[in-house]
Amino acid sequence: MQRATALLLFIWRKWKFIILVLLVNFAFMYFAHLVLNVTFFKPKLNRDEPMQLQGMNGMLEGFKPERIIRSVKGKEESNLHIRAHNVSFRIPEDSTDCKITQDQFQGGEKTGNPLIDNYGLAGHELTPGGAGRGVVTIQADQSRLDQVMEEFRVNTLVSDVIPLNRVVPDSRINGCANLSYPASLPNVSIIIPFYNEWPSVLLRTVYSIVNRSPRHLLHQIILVDDGSSLENLKSLPDYIDYKFPKGLVTLIRLPQRMGLIAARMKGVGAATGGVLVFFDSHMEVNVDWLEPLLFEVSNNRSTVAMATLDYIEPDTFLYHYNVNYLTRYGWSWNMIFFETFFRADQIGSKTTDPRPGPSMVGAAFAIDRDYFNYLGGYDQNMSVWGGENLEMSWRVWLCGGRLMHVPCSRIGHIARAQPYSFPGGRKQVTNFNYERAIRVWMGNYSRFVHSIDPEMETLDVGDLTDREDIKSKLKCKDFKWYLDNVWPELNIYDETVQHWGMVKNTAMNLCLDNDNYLFQAKSPAFLKSCVNRIDLQGFSLTQAGHLRTTLQCLTPLESENQEDLQVMLRDCLVEKAATWTYTEEGRLVHTESGLCLD
Repeated sequence: MQRATALLLFIWRKWKFIILVLLVNFAFMYFAHLVLNVTFFKPKLNRDEPMQLQGMNGMLEGFKPERIIRSVKGKEESNLHIRAHNVSFRIPEDSTDCKITQDQFQGGEKTGNPLIDNYGLAGHELTPGGAGRGVVTIQADQSRLDQVMEEFRVNTLVSDVIPLNRVVPDSRINGCANLSYPASLPNVSIIIPFYNEWPSVLLRTVYSIVNRSPRHLLHQIILVDDGSSLENLKSLPDYIDYKFPKGLVTLIRLPQRMGLIAARMKGVGAATGGVLVFFDSHMEVNVDWLEPLLFEVSNNRSTVAMATLDYIEPDTFLYHYNVNYLTRYGWSWNMIFFETFFRADQIGSKTTDPRPGPSMVGAAFAIDRDYFNYLGGYDQNMSVWGGENLEMSWRVWLCGGRLMHVPCSRIGHIARAQPYSFPGGRKQVTNFNYERAIRVWMGNYSRFVHSIDPEMETLDVGDLTDREDIKSKLKCKDFKWYLDNVWPELNIYDETVQHWGMVKNTAMNLCLDNDNYLFQAKSPAFLKSCVNRIDLQGFSLTQAGHLRTTLQCLTPLESENQEDLQVMLRDCLVEKAATWTYTEEGRLVHTESGLCLD
């Protein structure tokens, strides 16, 4: 015993620094795993025995661990190479074919694909990325990591390590788990366009739908390949035939890139389900996501039911969300699309009730198929991507429909920078699309958009006859109705006002500026050089005496010092807006305190 103690003391004295480093490292890893919700993935650098991982290859072979990282030949870390990146959809000879049909699948039969049949078994949460944890690569080839992030804007190295059928945390708000839905809901066709999407990212989207949707409601999943050139996607048809029930997943391949909008319409043409749901190719659905959407659509055919988006980090695939928080989406005259929160008057008697929203994101919404066609579908003369979500939002509201956020439907989405090219540049493409929508729906309110970006007014956007015909046929309302009833937060600078324009401090030659602040929470106002931009420096003194900018009102903070009040930008509708008087001497006076804006 004494010898053992002496030996331990000797080891401690000689190696205590290394032991402490190892203990600290272990503690950090454990803390990160439990608290920060990340898993560390360290490629093994043993030249004799490659590391075994359940990555994309293992998942394709039904949870069979496979050596997917080869030995490093030499001492340079840059030689590290992840073989899964070159395998794509390889199917092993001993793998089981999925021979059942779509009808048998909907009847509950096993598919023969372990990624479906074994979904949710105990232990799934312990796999890399399980329970929505992020995966962090360490000692990886940094140049390779930089390369894939530059090309795909998502960490494909990490994606290949995470199971294709991983489990994600239940992100629904309180009360959703207690709701029940009728069994007789309409079935659904899910349309997923993609262009050069990395295979494991695309397949994880599909498997999440298959594994977390009621089988009797899942009529078809339509993948539309928008002219991809990625070599790894060439064997996708074989994988679909081999791994999914016959008829459940359909692949449409376009001969050349046509853009997201056209690709979606190709999917619509192949859809036969009662309801359409549009997806991006980098999403993961949450628990019981589908029934809440279908319930709202079945109750009101003219409802567009929108899920709430959770966030999947593009570098680690961490699935995260704001607990018991719901987002709605707004837009400004500079055509910026943003997230904001709901007003109290928009929330029903229960927090799980649907809530109206002024605009939608491009994906994660459900719409009755006949109603979608009745509305005229997407504007197929729009180019590639962008603006279609706002155009559809305006059209739905103005032509008798409604956009509703459904609190109990959650879908994870990888929010990443666009990895795709746009003919002529992204700004030119999106401005073209926005201008087509603006000319059809905004009427004279386009003056605000064009004052911010005059070049848009001169664009040749092609023939709009078919879109104008839809507007006339459906007897759609004027845009003023939308601004008054759906998006009253957006200021109409020159209507029902005493004065409007820029607020200038002539002594300092500076103008009051909202700093392009888009949100409802309070924020400081600024004095900046005058730039003649209404989205930044446009203010209105309304008939009610409110000093209003694009999305907020100017209101002093409450303070014990009534001689020097700080003014802030605050929501005009949620909070009580201050009143101001404009004097003959050119001063803006705060009515309550009698102080001048300085």
